[in-house]
Amino acid sequence: MYHDVKNIFHVLIIFQCLFFASLLLMQKKKGRRTSNLILAAFLAARAAAELGGVFLHFRALRAAIYAVAPRLFWIDVPFDFSFVPLLYLYVLSLTDKDFVLRFRQLIHALPAVMAFAYILIRFEFRSAEALRAVLTPTGRFPFPEGHILTALVYLQLFGYTVAGLVSLRYYREEIKGVFSTVEQVSLPWLKAVLYGFMIWGGLSASEYGLWLVVGTTPAVFLLYIAAEITFLLFLCLLFIRGLGQPEIFTGEIAVALRRKYEKTLLPEPVRDAYRDKLLAVMEAQKPYLDPLLSLPELARKVGLPAHQLSQVINSGFERNFFDFVNSYRIRESQRLFAAMESQGRTVLDVLYETGFNSKSVFNTAFKRHTGLTPTEYRKRVRAS
Repeated sequence: MYHDVKNIFHVLIIFQCLFFASLLLMQKKKGRRTSNLILAAFLAARAAAELGGVFLHFRALRAAIYAVAPRLFWIDVPFDFSFVPLLYLYVLSLTDKDFVLRFRQLIHALPAVMAFAYILIRFEFRSAEALRAVLTPTGRFPFPEGHILTALVYLQLFGYTVAGLVSLRYYREEIKGVFSTVEQVSLPWLKAVLYGFMIWGGLSASEYGLWLVVGTTPAVFLLYIAAEITFLLFLCLLFIRGLGQPEIFTGEIAVALRRKYEKTLLPEPVRDAYRDKLLAVMEAQKPYLDPLLSLPELARKVGLPAHQLSQVINSGFERNFFDFVNSYRIRESQRLFAAMESQGRTVLDVLYETGFNSKSVFNTAFKRHTGLTPTEYRKRVRAS
């Protein structure tokens, strides 16, 4: 039963990965072509990494390979070291405005190349009889080589996942320079996927460690099942959200992100004049009430290039675009809470009327600007 259940999970993951990869390759969105190709490569690599488990746990297939082609028992090892770097490259393709596949990114293939070289030298040049002598009913590496390789796979998994989370953090700070509402473009689903893979890695590593100590027990087996179900769930989330993820760094947004870092500083008198012009537009037109307001859109209203407006906001107000716009939204929400004619409005009414579209973002921004939650502020206003 132990081998049968494991084999079911291996086959299910292989089918799911190859099915998702084929759907990605059929997509026609040119702007997402690179990201889709990387995600498809990740899925294909993960499917190949599962082959080792199939060869070990599918007993009839194992016997056939043992007799005819024992070298196949190590075919999956290089792919164990390739799928996680591909996931990291996928994160970069969504979060780096200047991302293109370059020669220097081949460094991420180095672990897989080294694993391939190790397998080639260590096993592939030996006779079939010598390879059969290495194989055991539960393993395919002499002690302690298999344990070292497994530990390296987990170290790579956690290292690249942390690197992906760091990239996401920098990305979220960057988009606040051009978007006033970031919920739809901050990629929270990708953060959830990365944490999900870390949970999967933790469960899988724990199951492997316990198996080394106590062998195959019901508790260890349940831990394995929990790990595989976790992987399948977050693999589905990665595909479903990744398939529908729009390209973010396009058109004016891409131009604004690239040019806002230009080093030509505005003279102080010019910057102050632009600052006054910006304030006049914010007070007269209230563009912050538009939840989709972006830096290029506000720049058109003010009559300035987007990168100059970004410089005015950053240096003149010591805030990024996101915080600058939200400060006006919070001020407007305070006015609505205090107005007698607004007493019947709920917190949700106010947040939507002032340009927010998320209660959590509204609560966080309101407390940061006022020191109180919206509910606490409304109660204090009514009591005064």
